[in-house]
Amino acid sequence: MKKTLIALAALGVVGAASAQITIGGSVGVGLQTSVTKTDAHFHITDADITFSGKEDLGGGMSISARMGLSNENTRNSASAVENTTLAISGGFGTISYGNVLSGRAKMGSASLETDISDYLGGYSNVSEFKYTTPAMSGWNVFLSWSDSAAAVATALGSANSVTTLDAKGSPYIGVTGTLAGASIYLDNNTGNAAEGWDLRVKYDLGAAAIAVRTSKDKYQEFGVSVPMGAMTVSVNTANQKSGATDNQGTSLGVVYAMSKQTSLSFGYGTGKGASKGQNYRL
Repeated sequence: MKKTLIALAALGVVGAASAQITIGGSVGVGLQTSVTKTDAHFHITDADITFSGKEDLGGGMSISARMGLSNENTRNSASAVENTTLAISGGFGTISYGNVLSGRAKMGSASLETDISDYLGGYSNVSEFKYTTPAMSGWNVFLSWSDSAAAVATALGSANSVTTLDAKGSPYIGVTGTLAGASIYLDNNTGNAAEGWDLRVKYDLGAAAIAVRTSKDKYQEFGVSVPMGAMTVSVNTANQKSGATDNQGTSLGVVYAMSKQTSLSFGYGTGKGASKGQNYRL
C-alpha cells in the first residue's frame, strides 16, 4: 500500500512538471544547391525542435527555460543541442544564462539567413551570463559576459582562466528600446576596443520593413522586406571589410504563406569571403 501511494505521488509530480513544457519547432523539406569553386551538390533542409517552460514563483518572480534540438544530418552535418537558456525574472529585472548559436549576420533574412552568416564567417556557440534591467520608459539596459562555450567552461573550472575571457573582450554593456517608432539595439564591448560598439535599427513602415546595422569593426548590414498579401519579398546585404578581411553576402528571398503554419519559399544568395559562390534554395 505504501509503495503504491509513493508511485502515485511520483506520477503526480511528473505529470505536473510535464504539463508546463511547451514543445514546438519547424521542419523544412526542400532542395538546395550550393555552387562554389570546389563543389556543386544538393541538400535537404533541416528540422528543429524546441522545449520551453515558464513558471510563476509568486511575489512577481518567474523562472523560464528553453532548449533546442537541431537536426542537420541531411545537410552533411550533425544533430546538436542549441540555444539552451535559463532565466529568472522579477522586479529586479532578469538574470539569465544561455548557450546560444550566434551568427555573424544579425539583421535577419526571409529565407537565406544562414547563408548570409556563412559568407561573413559562419556561426559559433556562445555562452552568455546576462543581467537586464526592468523597462524604463520603454528602454532596457543590459550587462553581459559572453565568450565561446569552451572558454566559459574552462573559466568555471579554473580561476586562472578568467584572464583569457578578459583578453577576448567578453564584457558587454548595451541598451534596447524604441525611438521614433524604430527598434534600437546598441551594445559596446568594453573589454575589446577593436570591436567596440554595434548599432542595429529596425523600422516597420507598414508597406515595408527596413533593417540597418553598423559597427566599429566594420560590419555593415542592410535589409528590406516588403509584404504583398500572402507573399513577402526581401533583399539583404551584409559585408565586413577590415584589413585583409573582405566578406560580402547578398540574398533575395520570396516567401509565400500557404497557411498559418506552412509556407513555400525561394532564396538566392551570392557572396565572397569566408564562403564563396552561390546558393539556391526552394
